[in-house]
Amino acid sequence: MRTYEDLEMGKTEILPVSLRVRALQTGETVSSAAITHTPPSGSPVTMEFSVETPYINMLLGPFAVAGYHFVMVQAVGSADPPSKPETLYIIRVR
Repeated sequence: MRTYEDLEMGKTEILPVSLRVRALQTGETVSSAAITHTPPSGSPVTMEFSVETPYINMLLGPFAVAGYHFVMVQAVGSADPPSKPETLYIIRVR
């Protein structure tokens, strides 16, 4: 789990944050992935992303609501059996 804390809300909403996640450590190809953002309201939203093996690129935000935002990144590798790493990001916007 990784945390990004204290993104300060100013006069306008927080600008988007770009994340590049190394999804696979073994060098295998990312065959599929899913990213879910759960804002403080608790209603999960599936996010758009791009894959550049072994990385997954995503753009989070803009964050219009203060509180804890949870971003779950799930990848599936091409090996047999496939690896299925998950990474949880916790982002606190205040």
